[in-house]
Amino acid sequence: MKNTPSTAAAILTLVVGCASADAAEFLVGSAAQISTALQTAQPGDTLVMADGVWTNQRIEFASDGLAGSPITLRAQTPGGVVLNGNSSLRISGDHLVADGLRFEGGALGDNDHIVQFRGSNGEATNSRLTNSTFIDYNPASINTRYFWVSMYGQSNRVDHNHFSGQSHSGVTVTVWRSDPVADLHQIDNNYFGDRPEGNGNGFETIRIGTSDQSLSNSLTVVENNLFERTDGEIEIISNKSGSNTFRYNTFRDSSGTLTLRHGNDTLVEGNFFLGEGKSGSGGVRVIGERQTLINNYFQNLDGRADGAISISAGVENSPLNEYFQVKDALIAHNTIVSVNDAAITFDHGLGSSDRTLLAEDVTVANNLIWSTQDPLFEGNEGSGWTWEGNIAFGQSLGPAAGNPGVTFVDPQLTLGADGLFRPGSNSPSVNNGVGDYSGLISTDMDGQPRVSVFDIGADEFSAAAIVRKPLEAGDVGPDWLTVTPPPPTPSGGGCDEFGCAIQAEDFASMLDPDGNGLVWTIDTVADALGGEVLVAPNGDRVELPGEQHDSIATYDLEFESIGTYTAYYRARGFSSSTDSLFTPADFGIDPNVTENLSSNGDFRWEKSGVTFAVGGTEVGVPLELRLGMREQDAEFDALVLSLDNNLTDEELDALFDVLLGDYNGDGLVDAADYTVWRDQNGQSGPGLAADGDGDGDVDADDRLIWLNAYGSSDATSASAAVPEPSTLVALPALILASLGRSRRHG
Repeated sequence: MKNTPSTAAAILTLVVGCASADAAEFLVGSAAQISTALQTAQPGDTLVMADGVWTNQRIEFASDGLAGSPITLRAQTPGGVVLNGNSSLRISGDHLVADGLRFEGGALGDNDHIVQFRGSNGEATNSRLTNSTFIDYNPASINTRYFWVSMYGQSNRVDHNHFSGQSHSGVTVTVWRSDPVADLHQIDNNYFGDRPEGNGNGFETIRIGTSDQSLSNSLTVVENNLFERTDGEIEIISNKSGSNTFRYNTFRDSSGTLTLRHGNDTLVEGNFFLGEGKSGSGGVRVIGERQTLINNYFQNLDGRADGAISISAGVENSPLNEYFQVKDALIAHNTIVSVNDAAITFDHGLGSSDRTLLAEDVTVANNLIWSTQDPLFEGNEGSGWTWEGNIAFGQSLGPAAGNPGVTFVDPQLTLGADGLFRPGSNSPSVNNGVGDYSGLISTDMDGQPRVSVFDIGADEFSAAAIVRKPLEAGDVGPDWLTVTPPPPTPSGGGCDEFGCAIQAEDFASMLDPDGNGLVWTIDTVADALGGEVLVAPNGDRVELPGEQHDSIATYDLEFESIGTYTAYYRARGFSSSTDSLFTPADFGIDPNVTENLSSNGDFRWEKSGVTFAVGGTEVGVPLELRLGMREQDAEFDALVLSLDNNLTDEELDALFDVLLGDYNGDGLVDAADYTVWRDQNGQSGPGLAADGDGDGDVDADDRLIWLNAYGSSDATSASAAVPEPSTLVALPALILASLGRSRRHG
């Protein structure tokens, strides 16, 4: 085993003024030294694992702390201890904390556990695993089954950890139940990512309980976690016990569902299910009694298990491991947008595997549905269903047609900058909820207060601050690990005296003239100039003038020069049924010119036969240009309106090159950019404007990038003191010729 400090070979006991005057720190360099230190460790003490690579270390963290004075096992530097080989950790005792560890690149044998909350001192209680990472801890065979984190005992917490790359059989985080005592565990603020599809069952990300204890209550809370590309199996989360809570989690780009497989009295509240159109993406499967789904948001799901919300048919006199009949479920104040199947299915699995019992006494209230898959509802109701205050729009209501508890009306949703659809002030959902659900919810999906008569759906129209949002990688996991995805390719573009170059995703607004709920959507594409494209929605070809437009994206352009501008469009199709879109014949009018695209999946610049005249009164004034869907799945990448009517593909691409050192994004590298760097110098984190090299820190290297881009090698030495802005104004004004970076409006 390798250790960074030479002193790691011995245990060093350091007395420090921490939780109390007598709290001690023990520097340890192996599993054996941890065991030795624990023989004398007292509540409030800390065992510090020496930075380095720990190979084949089977750590027994067994002791007892006190409330307010736990015994802590932590890395010398968060993330500085890398455990590999067959290394594992057993936490057993009371009030113990494991902090800042990094399990990476190891592998275990069948039925083992990387971390388990039990050991020589019994099952753990009031203990915590936090601020740690588990990455690619995989065996050679996908069929070798072991578990990454196993929770035993009571009142334990797994929080702010990062789990990614699990490719073998076994659950990522498991709550094990051997008796009917409540667990009272908490699983929160973790990142779960990149779990590829397995070869059958047993590839869950979280499982709480097993079927044999499913009728007892665990009372475990799973909240504020991000699940991203967790594709192991249909059950991303498998609930197999009672009285658990799943709230404020985000499921993004994942093939699977939150499945209430066994157990009763589950609360599913305030979660975001964002399928991003991924095959196999789903929402919630409902099985059992007294399940509550409230304030959840579902968007762009494939409809795994036949719907965003899938209510299962049950088995008569069901064994513990089969399908209990759904009874007394509440499905209220949810929003469902664009599902590639029914929004709500009533009887999933009916007729298969002895599943003959329909759901009974289900309440469906104040849900907002806006989708185009026909029908919006599917299946058969059992007895005692209650419907009230629902809005559904986009296609037929199926079995809910004629139901007085469902109103077929356009909810008038608008697409926000965060990619979510919310009702506008004139939406029929505002102040029109039916029934009193104030005993269950007091806020909406954004954490904004529910007031007066509640709005229909998951969102309450409000000017209050948004306090909850769909989680991203930087919001969860260890504070020392940068897990944010790489930034999108800088988009470049903008307007100058020669014309405008605009990325497709930088639209000003998105229109839905036919009101069917389908609009252009943004997708990440590596070959796009800015890393993103607009994708035309699914649907039949739009034939003008006999039909209404389906979806229109608008762009506001401000030209700096009068003249006649030639239009160029970069886009692509994938077949003869996806290879066209509508472009306009002038500013401010709906597009009616058919622009043909490639049909082989290659991006291609199309030079339009239409030109646009800009007069003197139109310079510096926003002019609206509209692009429309003609055929489904066409991808639109960028547009250029230029005074040059003979630009090559290479010249058009170059208009979207990014200007290094342009920290304020105005298209110029000048003193103003230095001011941005000066104000951010010394800051760290994602998305800083003056982080020119993208390393997460604003420092002297970023100043050098600005200085080099300023264009004058003799203006200021790179080693000279930072000039004051008044000095910079006098520098030679050599500005690199490039278009200013555009800003997204939509």
